[in-house]
Amino acid sequence: MIEDLRRDLRRSAWHDWGAMRWWVLGFALIAACKRDATADEHRLPPSVPPIPAIDDRCNPSRDRLCLGDDVWACEPTGTLGRRIQACHEGCEDGRCNATCADASAGLIYVVDASDQLRSFDPRKLPGDPFELIGPLRCTALGGPFSMAIDRHGVGWVVYGHGEMFKISTDDASCRPTSFVPIARFGMGFVTDGPGAKTEQLFLAADDPTRALYAVDTAHSVTPHPVGAITAGETQNPELTGTSEGKLFGFYPMTDRPSFVQEIDRSTGGPKGPRWPLGKAPLGNVNAYAFAQWGGVFYIFVTTIDDEGRVDAAVRAVDRATGTYRTVMENLPFRITGAGVSTCAPERDQ
Repeated sequence: MIEDLRRDLRRSAWHDWGAMRWWVLGFALIAACKRDATADEHRLPPSVPPIPAIDDRCNPSRDRLCLGDDVWACEPTGTLGRRIQACHEGCEDGRCNATCADASAGLIYVVDASDQLRSFDPRKLPGDPFELIGPLRCTALGGPFSMAIDRHGVGWVVYGHGEMFKISTDDASCRPTSFVPIARFGMGFVTDGPGAKTEQLFLAADDPTRALYAVDTAHSVTPHPVGAITAGETQNPELTGTSEGKLFGFYPMTDRPSFVQEIDRSTGGPKGPRWPLGKAPLGNVNAYAFAQWGGVFYIFVTTIDDEGRVDAAVRAVDRATGTYRTVMENLPFRITGAGVSTCAPERDQ
C-alpha cells in the first residue's frame, strides 16, 4: 500500500514538471518574439533609404534655383539636389546672370499675339533669323503688348491690362513682378551712360498723357515720371535703348511716313534727326515692335489694308545712312513686342 502511494506521487511530480517545462519554454519564445518585434519597429531594412524632406524653395515647374550666387538643382521629387554652377555676376531665376560676353544676351527677342517667344538673330539674314523658344504661360489678362530685355538676358513683358512679368529667354518660363499697372506702354532698357554696366527701364505710356517713366529695376519696379513724349502725334512710340545711354522711339503714323527718332531721356522731348520709313504711310498699323542691333533699327510691323488683308513684316532703317528697306514680308505671326539688351552691338560685327 505504501509502495503504491510512493509510485503515484513520483508519477504526479514527473507530470507536473513536464507541464511546467513546456510553460517556461513557451514564455521564453513569446518574450523573444516581442524583443525582435520591438527592434524591428526602430530599425529600417538596409535596402530602404530614408525619405528626404520636400524643400519649399524648389518650384515644381523649374529644375533649378538660386541659392546666393550659385545655381542648385531641384529634383523631380521637389527636393534640393546638387550645386550646378557658381556664378560670377550673380544668380537670378535659376541661372547665372548673363554678361555681354554671352551671345544670347545680345540677341533680339520677340513675342507674338499667340504668346510665342522667339529669338531674332540679324546675322542670319537674308535667311530665317527667327528661332522658336516656346510659349509664355503668364497668368495675365489680354495678350502681350510690349517687351524689353535687360543686360542679364531676362525678358520683361507687359500685357494688355498693364501687368508686368519677367520671363526666361532660355525656356520662356514666366513669373509675376510686384509692378503696379499704370497703363499699357512701350519699353526699353538704356544704360546710365556710355559703356555703363548699370541701366534703367524706360516706359512710354500708351494713353493721352504721353508720359515717359523711368524704372531702376535693380532696386524696385516703381516707375518715376520723367516728362511727356512730344514727337508723336497719334500713338505713343515703342522704345529701344543702347549701350551709349541713348533712348530711341519708333513712331507709327497713319497719314504720313512713320519714323524713328532719339528721345531725350531727361525730358521726353525729341533729339536729333528723324529716320523715316520710306516716303509713304505704312497704312493701318495693327501691331508694332522695335529694337536696334548693329547700328540698324529693326521694326516689326503688322498692317491691315482697306480690303482687310494683313501683312506682318520686318522693316529696317540704317542709323548711319538713313537707308530704309523691307527685310521680310508675310510673316505667319503678328509680333506685338520686341526687346534687345544693352549688350547688343552698336555697329555690325
